[in-house]
Amino acid sequence: MELNADRLIVDERRGRNEAIRLGIRVTGILGILLAAKQQGLVSCIQPLLDDLIANGFWIREELYAELLQLAGE
Repeated sequence: MELNADRLIVDERRGRNEAIRLGIRVTGILGILLAAKQQGLVSCIQPLLDDLIANGFWIREELYAELLQLAGE
């Protein structure tokens, strides 16, 4: 808020919920990966998602499938 940022990058649930409560727009790593795919910065996100999961990042199965669909994969 002090920086007048357009968006906060956060994945941690409590921080994300507090930011939303304060009216701050938020994006997490999954949103960043999808945007990177849509802008042609990465060719596919599935291996990136799989790497995140393999390293302990939890993604609901439905969200995983939705991200792949939105990314055209």
